[in-house]
Amino acid sequence: MSWLTENRHDEIRGMLLSNAATTVSVKSLLMDSRQIILERLSSLDKTLATVASGIEQYRDLALIAYPSSELSDQAYAILEQFYDSGATAVLEVKYLSDPIELAYIDGPDNGSITYTEPRFVEDDLTTLVELGLLGIDHNGRGKRIFKFKRTAAALVERRRGA
Repeated sequence: MSWLTENRHDEIRGMLLSNAATTVSVKSLLMDSRQIILERLSSLDKTLATVASGIEQYRDLALIAYPSSELSDQAYAILEQFYDSGATAVLEVKYLSDPIELAYIDGPDNGSITYTEPRFVEDDLTTLVELGLLGIDHNGRGKRIFKFKRTAAALVERRRGA
């Protein structure tokens, strides 16, 4: 805070002081080592590149920065089906011999999400959760429930040009 005062950044200092949560977060961030800060910023950068790669206007730039940052077609298909279903959540149902089913819990219609690459569906779901596009919870039997988030809806709409 003293640095902000010394360098005449009174407006920024005032905003930080007016928001206690921001102040605590900034102080916590500044206490971390330089390496930890750089790792967090790098992770944030990669996450933004992954999301940006799904938006036509930013795709080329994102892929130049992080060539491996693009979500799979299957991951986008999962988000698009979720969006179109009107459901807020799907239940992961595992069968002994069949691939998993992602059954809509509360959509206007019954059904489930279809996918073409069963061996990578777990990876796609994990990636979507890590990026904050899907939330994850568990039901009373311990089965995973994936929840559709606003960020996912915004990404689908942006990809469609809405």
